[in-house]
Amino acid sequence: MTTPININTATAKELTQLPGIAKNLAYRIVNHRNRHGYFTHWQELLEVKEFPAGALDKIKTRANILPPAGILKEEFGPRRVKTAQIERVRKKPKGYTKAIRATRSSDRLKRSA
Repeated sequence: MTTPININTATAKELTQLPGIAKNLAYRIVNHRNRHGYFTHWQELLEVKEFPAGALDKIKTRANILPPAGILKEEFGPRRVKTAQIERVRKKPKGYTKAIRATRSSDRLKRSA
């Protein structure tokens, strides 16, 4: 059996070996990890945009979430997983919306006229 892939230290290329993880999703996982810190709970992966929730159980069998070398378990600490935040991220609109478009100066001028 192959050694499990550590989500907290794996490169995007290594993450693509996991089931349900394409190249673009692997880059999003790495960027999320760089911006928000290491993953401490499996549910935190669902915060990554377009992460397949159905593939999480398959990923758990082939990967692990361990602190990188040199970081103590106490420093690694649990990050609170808020289900409301995960739902908000999942419901975020994709693409260009009216709310975003209304921030353009030409659209603001049309409304006031």
